[in-house]
Amino acid sequence: MRSGRKRSTGILAWIFLGLHTARAVTFQIADPVEFSKILDTNSVLTTNVTLNTWLEGPVWIPSAGGYLLFCDQNNNRLKKLVLPSTVTDFLLPPANTLFNGTILDAQERLLTAEAGSAGLKISMVTNGIVTPLVTTCNGLKFYSPNDVVVKSDGTIWFTDPGYNSGIGAPPQAGFQSGYYVYQFNPTNGNATCVPVITNGIIRPNGLCFSPDETKLYVADSDTGRHRIQVYSVSASNTLTGGAVFATVTNGVPDGIRCDVNGRIWSSGGDGAYIFAATDGHLIGKIQFLRIANLCFGGPEYKTLYMTGQPLVASIPVMVAGTPSLKKLKSTFSDGQLHLSWPAPSSGFALQESAQLNPPSVWSNSPLAAIITNGQKVVNVQPTNAAKFFRLRLN
Repeated sequence: MRSGRKRSTGILAWIFLGLHTARAVTFQIADPVEFSKILDTNSVLTTNVTLNTWLEGPVWIPSAGGYLLFCDQNNNRLKKLVLPSTVTDFLLPPANTLFNGTILDAQERLLTAEAGSAGLKISMVTNGIVTPLVTTCNGLKFYSPNDVVVKSDGTIWFTDPGYNSGIGAPPQAGFQSGYYVYQFNPTNGNATCVPVITNGIIRPNGLCFSPDETKLYVADSDTGRHRIQVYSVSASNTLTGGAVFATVTNGVPDGIRCDVNGRIWSSGGDGAYIFAATDGHLIGKIQFLRIANLCFGGPEYKTLYMTGQPLVASIPVMVAGTPSLKKLKSTFSDGQLHLSWPAPSSGFALQESAQLNPPSVWSNSPLAAIITNGQKVVNVQPTNAAKFFRLRLN
């Protein structure tokens, strides 16, 4: 925490009735002004799933009506939650695969970190088929890949804290010389993997980008540190910095996510922590149980899903997560304006308006999009009238 700034604190306790059980939950409010922008203290926290196992890696799937995937680590499988509480097996991999962190790429394909001794890689899951993407870096194996994120340029970034495979501490013959953070570029020639953080973090765990992707946040879940560090990301994807951004005071930070305004939401030993984008000061906590990971989901990405032991819990929030952001790109050639954005972008629509400033009226564009190279593309014919375009969640 940064010092030299006055903050009022408050505790609000209430009881909720979940679908399976009743639990006590507490809001710990460290910054009342900021807290009021993101959480309604009358919101109800719901227990969607209760399983006697360690649950990890939640990710919201926006297609097919929307559902949550999460990892049942003790039973080595991916589970599917259809709201409010219908749980089924989604994927049963080979023994000791141990899926951990999960994320969707721009084309909404599922990427997962395989942390177990039979995994040790980053994979893509499509239609029940698991395809390895990254199995080694510079010819050396990983110890236990843990979490994964995707930048809008298609690069895949992941951590290896060495927790779940049973492999001894580095260095080990045939393995990396330490616990590192990596960047994989699947479109760079034959695809390249490079370590991007090799010192300054003992156990690199959860990671996420700021909304504008100029910052990378990495959780160090070493019990002596229990902190989140921040790095500046250059246009060429090199990193600088690594200062301590925030500290989790109970347990360690595991999974972390950003909202659209840049706040960091972190798992912790007593619930979810929310840190300010500006300086990392604590805004508040959703304090109830130890959680391992979290994500934003729902139709507007304004539901926070949290996993741990023994439950999946959710609570509505007043700010959307970064999956609600899509970049609309424009190019001009042959006398036409070409607009493009990632396909399928489930739930998003291209909208247009005759003016930008209020009282502007936006409506879904009648222009037909074609899909090419993983992008939706719209060609806009020249006109004497002004037109403005945006991507919007329906």
